[in-house]
Amino acid sequence: MSEHRNTDRLAVVTGGSEGIGLAIADALARDGADLVLVARNRDRLATAAEEVGRHGTAVHTVFADLSAPDAPARVAAQVGNLTDRVDTLVNNVGTAHFASLADTTVDAMNTMWHLNVQVPLLLSQQLLPALLRTRGSVINISSYWAHKMVAGRPSAAYSATRGALNSMTRALASELGPRGVRVNAVAPGAVRTPTYERSYLTSMTEENRAAHDEQIARSYPLGRLGTADDIATAVVYLASAQWTTGTILAVDGGLTTR
Repeated sequence: MSEHRNTDRLAVVTGGSEGIGLAIADALARDGADLVLVARNRDRLATAAEEVGRHGTAVHTVFADLSAPDAPARVAAQVGNLTDRVDTLVNNVGTAHFASLADTTVDAMNTMWHLNVQVPLLLSQQLLPALLRTRGSVINISSYWAHKMVAGRPSAAYSATRGALNSMTRALASELGPRGVRVNAVAPGAVRTPTYERSYLTSMTEENRAAHDEQIARSYPLGRLGTADDIATAVVYLASAQWTTGTILAVDGGLTTR
């Protein structure tokens, strides 16, 4: 790991050990921010910290499973032990359960509501004094599923949580703007992450893969899935965009234009 250099910015990234969260952390570190990575897998968290630390900024880790009801308060307390200032909070942790209305369970709804809506709200609340100190910003990672549906993939409960996150983003931007804190969101299209690979691509036959690629080319004006770096680039922009708040930034290759 490189020798750490002192910086005057600190970012907290939840789900920062893999996929989009790791790419966001890496991009913020390259941009000069110190990091606090929050994740529930100790081994991946340690590996991520080493990887991100190569850019020379300080990288701290907080091991936590944010699905636990008291986790946001515990995470905020641990962040508070490390620093009294937070410039950027990236609420990246989330989960998705797709099921028809008939098959949607209360447990699945509660899990998604907690991780996708309550955790971002509670972490923003808990870390607000630190964000006020820096006139910092909150960046929520949402999804195109808030307002675009896909035939054959019922998503009522999941889409509801993403719509709620977008509304919360705008409401907090209105509330906190006069106090100097900006609140924005990024709404990605489908991104080729390790989770996407495990859940979809690895189990496909050659024929299914060809159909998948054809559908992507047909659905996305830019003709491809997103990468984690595509999302990270948007987050770095929003972290420094001093006159941007209440924005839900679609980073989706044009998917929602069709």
